[in-house]
Amino acid sequence: MKKFAIYILAAVMAAGCLDIKLEDQYSDPDAISTVQRARELLSSAYNAIPRIQVSLSVLSDDFIPTNLSGSYAELLNLYNWQERAIDDFSATVWMDYYMAVATLNALVPRLEYVAVESDEDAAAVEQIRSEASALKALCYFDLLRLYGPVWTDENMDKDGIILKDRLELQFLPRSSLRDCIDEIVRLLEDAASRENNAAEVYYLGKDAVSAIRAEVELWRGNYTDAISYGLPLLADAGSRWTQTDYDNLWSDSDSRERLFAPYIFDSFYTDLCYDRESGDYYILNDDIVFDEGDMREAWTVYPFTMSADTDNPRETRNLGKYNRMYYETVDVRYINTLRYSGVCFTVAEAYARNNQAKEAVDLMNTYLNARGAAAWDAADPGLAGDGLVRAILEEKRKEFVGEGTRWYDLKRLGDDLDRYSNFGTSVTSVIRGGDYRWLFPIPRAEYRYNEAVTQNPDWPVIAVD
Repeated sequence: MKKFAIYILAAVMAAGCLDIKLEDQYSDPDAISTVQRARELLSSAYNAIPRIQVSLSVLSDDFIPTNLSGSYAELLNLYNWQERAIDDFSATVWMDYYMAVATLNALVPRLEYVAVESDEDAAAVEQIRSEASALKALCYFDLLRLYGPVWTDENMDKDGIILKDRLELQFLPRSSLRDCIDEIVRLLEDAASRENNAAEVYYLGKDAVSAIRAEVELWRGNYTDAISYGLPLLADAGSRWTQTDYDNLWSDSDSRERLFAPYIFDSFYTDLCYDRESGDYYILNDDIVFDEGDMREAWTVYPFTMSADTDNPRETRNLGKYNRMYYETVDVRYINTLRYSGVCFTVAEAYARNNQAKEAVDLMNTYLNARGAAAWDAADPGLAGDGLVRAILEEKRKEFVGEGTRWYDLKRLGDDLDRYSNFGTSVTSVIRGGDYRWLFPIPRAEYRYNEAVTQNPDWPVIAVD
């Protein structure tokens, strides 16, 4: 059997030319000759997805800095939205996502060479095709939300991201927002059309595909479609929102709340912690408060005594979840990327924006009751229109604080964002909703050779050799 060796270098991350002028060598198609080989290459694509949860949370309003923040200048500069810090972060994010895309582009055309000797093999190949389409759609959707403008009638023809479907050197322009979302939908429809009975949560199964599609439709304002794709997933969601299933999200145990959770083998969220004795660089924003009896609080808030000043120790609210697991030396095995509670918020927001306030409140109360939080009063005049949308997104913030999702919602809302001094004692600056930095810059390494690519507004195009 031929040795499988495929070298995906920066040359093919996006337009095929990130920093390296020529493509490297690729394996013979015959090298991917078995289902196992194909699965291994797909796993490489899964592993290439960047872990940006901490950085996006720092960029959002999840956290406030502590007296330790200055010890980690790179992260503090990101918190303060310094242009250079965002540019450096953007370069890594862009490269990692397009590494995954390049891997998928290597995989898909070679699946026809996979030996199919049984019905089981045929089903496995079909599942791999479905997962590959879904994973590529997820990469594109994340990239589009990071680098493209929000979806409006005025923005649909503006530049989105580079769509690349071949594993070869190409100098491609950015596609329009409209064309990007059409390609994402096409990929999701392809994934959904194939048999995909993935039982393991670290693979993108058919329910995960529906969850992504619901979020895509919400993002582009197709609220009825967002409901139709998301609601069937919530038929038995109440039975999944148990104390045990919630606790198990932050362990290496199975949780019925998970829809998609990549499996990892190393520590996670260590960037948040200075050390286990002194505390964290960032702590929870004081705005994040839970009702008494809300099961989310115990795993979200990690009480800590910061002892940097031994004469005046400070009681803080550190982030729990993966951070608590790090403090308590609990192995992290899953990154809870998609879960049923996320679908709940997608559908609830779609209901609210679709003028279906009763349905939105009823769904939220099913969720809140399961979490042990106070139910909403449907007669409350504040739970209507924009007020209802805001209330849903505040509960979503509590559910996903520290997991990187809040930044995307803040960008959609177009709100101003406060930056605080240590421990939140004062506002030091305000990031306006229309600030150019909400669109990440196209990395210098991308336009180094690709003259067809454009930069986002107000970001400089730095001269390159």
